[in-house]
Amino acid sequence: MFGCGNDAGAGGDAGIDDGGQLPDADICDSVECECDTDDDCGAHEVCDTSSGPGRVCVCAPAYEDDGSGCQFAGAPLAPGFDDPAPWTTTGGAVLDATATGGDDPGEVTWSGDAICDGSRVLQTFAMPPYGRAEPLAFQVTYRGDSESFEARPQLAFNERWVRLPRRSEFFTQSFCLGEAGFGGDVEFRVDGHSGFCPTFAEVDELVVDRFEVVRAEDAEFECPAPGFVLDGDFEGDGTAWSPIGDASVQDGVGQNGTRAARLQTATLCSAAFMTGVASLPVSASMPNQALRFFWTGTAGRVLQVQAADAFVAELTASGEATVSTVCLPPHSRGLARAVTFALPITTGSDGSSCGDPDLRDFVVDTVEIVSEAACGDEPYLLDGDFELAVTGTVPGSWSFGGGGPRGSVGVVTGNAQNGDASLHFTAQQTCAFLSARATIVVPKPDATGGPALKYFYQVDDNPETSLESRPGNGPLPKGTAGFVEETVCLDPVLATQPQELVFTMQRIGPCDITFPEEEAFIDNVRVATDATCPSE
Repeated sequence: MFGCGNDAGAGGDAGIDDGGQLPDADICDSVECECDTDDDCGAHEVCDTSSGPGRVCVCAPAYEDDGSGCQFAGAPLAPGFDDPAPWTTTGGAVLDATATGGDDPGEVTWSGDAICDGSRVLQTFAMPPYGRAEPLAFQVTYRGDSESFEARPQLAFNERWVRLPRRSEFFTQSFCLGEAGFGGDVEFRVDGHSGFCPTFAEVDELVVDRFEVVRAEDAEFECPAPGFVLDGDFEGDGTAWSPIGDASVQDGVGQNGTRAARLQTATLCSAAFMTGVASLPVSASMPNQALRFFWTGTAGRVLQVQAADAFVAELTASGEATVSTVCLPPHSRGLARAVTFALPITTGSDGSSCGDPDLRDFVVDTVEIVSEAACGDEPYLLDGDFELAVTGTVPGSWSFGGGGPRGSVGVVTGNAQNGDASLHFTAQQTCAFLSARATIVVPKPDATGGPALKYFYQVDDNPETSLESRPGNGPLPKGTAGFVEETVCLDPVLATQPQELVFTMQRIGPCDITFPEEEAFIDNVRVATDATCPSE
């Protein structure tokens, strides 16, 4: 045992007078304590003040002393759903503690509309601080039985979401647990999801058989600490990064002649990907989150960056070595998820074939998570005013599709509702389909109203094309006099979840008929609450 607090002064005991302990005195001035802070305790222990008097070292939440020290005891309770007591179900999520469809008794089932309507199973469980735990991973065993093959679970850890891939047979998926899953009471939640929501076939079914947190070592995982990319300098054995296509970790090609990732293509219709794991802190630990990395590539060709299943940036190579910083989307904060560098598929022009040459050669090195003030810390949408693309500090965060002879889409200056920049569409041929995409987070309803998407648009009296948003209210009215505000109510069932936002300008066929150029603008996109939108 060791004391804590200041030593007593020469004239008497510190913090004590004739009436007893002073209200603001440290209890450890009069009672022998075992610890001041968690760092004074052993592995997986915390300094506890609740068992008084004084402070003692106890096992951290989710840990138990097995006689040889504190060991991880698992989380949450009844991870196989064999006991309904710790779990809360809502809507059409049905917990059957005796079902034997998977490896052990117990499962939760979503059928038909329940896959899309926010039906859920959840439990709040006390988790250890990250610094007192060991690397942890979560494992989910599930299947989706559906005609569309779209039914899948999505998981939340204190409202930070992970959407799992589709699986038609029972499959166990494992991920590193990010910082959002540590440090106090954590809500573990499982919902259904489908790309075809809000409607779904009644015969479709989603089953989750098990949802548990385990030691990463037991899941054969190596997990980075919050704020780090696993083997971000590529100096490890290469197993931390997963290649697809002609991608590998090579000696001597990186910054200062070190090891680095190399991505290449030789022909059209080919692509290359390199995927690793980045553990992004919660905003309170690191605001304004961004990814910084060294790279070089074939001049004029593009490198795509993705994180947490979302587009992050598309960079055009100059042919020279570059260090770039790209902003990370709000929904990724607190998660340990994939980060991917990609050379996307190229198809060439009309008349080309997949065997035609398409030589691209890129190198990526020294990948790290940083705080970049230019990115900001908006909770729902990054770069809604389209100003990032024109500041030059970091690239814009919108993904554009379409383009070519039928039209164009991108960020321009000179006609903005607010600031300097706006999103600009043009079209001059039939079969034009132009798009701009971003990831939003749906806010919770509050006293001011339900969740809403808001933006300003400007559209000429265009006879050929239509402009709209998804989610949206259908094609936007034409012939506006300047910018007009649009409000789109969002489904409150989706509160806290990431959703794709798409703006499109299109003209259906027959194809390749030319018409006078038409244009439209979007600006000042926000996600907020609105009194006209439902809260439930």
